[in-house]
Amino acid sequence: MSAANHFYVSPEDPPSKQAILKAALTVFARYGVPGSSIREVAMEAGYTNPAIFKFFRTKDALALFLFERCYNECLSVLKHAVGQHAAFPSKLRAAIESLIDFVDKHPQPFFFVQDNLRVFWPKLPKEMRRHSLMTEFRKLIEQGRSEGRVSSNVSVDLQLAAMIGFLLQLARMNYFKELKQNITRQTNQVESMILMMLQS
Repeated sequence: MSAANHFYVSPEDPPSKQAILKAALTVFARYGVPGSSIREVAMEAGYTNPAIFKFFRTKDALALFLFERCYNECLSVLKHAVGQHAAFPSKLRAAIESLIDFVDKHPQPFFFVQDNLRVFWPKLPKEMRRHSLMTEFRKLIEQGRSEGRVSSNVSVDLQLAAMIGFLLQLARMNYFKELKQNITRQTNQVESMILMMLQS
């Protein structure tokens, strides 16, 4: 992964903090947060435990910091893509393309976020939790219903669960290299599958 892809580090971060964040994401994605230790992160980064504690009081504080940065980037990419369009079909296409592109380019950050939602989402500031990937997809589905392009025969909640569940499972299969074809080459098929779910 090139330096440009490490969006979860900031140019303002000292080099040691940048190295720690990159190492932590690698270790957390590999072993999970509960199965990781500060020592493993320090070894991966090439620093000592005290170097990590200079920036983060605990392993969970480090993981939460990473979670917030990774989640915000994914949300920002989705909102930007959808915001470029007005009608439901083009918004849906943009949403799918942006998410697939994010998953393809940043598999570790995406998998880390999805694997730790249950633990770290409730710990984010309340103001941040008002804006989520779920909120954006819900607005998209509701717009599709208002335009007559999405079925109103089932609840929005069920449509949202089907759509998100499908996309997340696809992302997991991509992460574990279980897809026979590159995920980006399947964008058209993904869009068709989602439309079938939303229109039935």
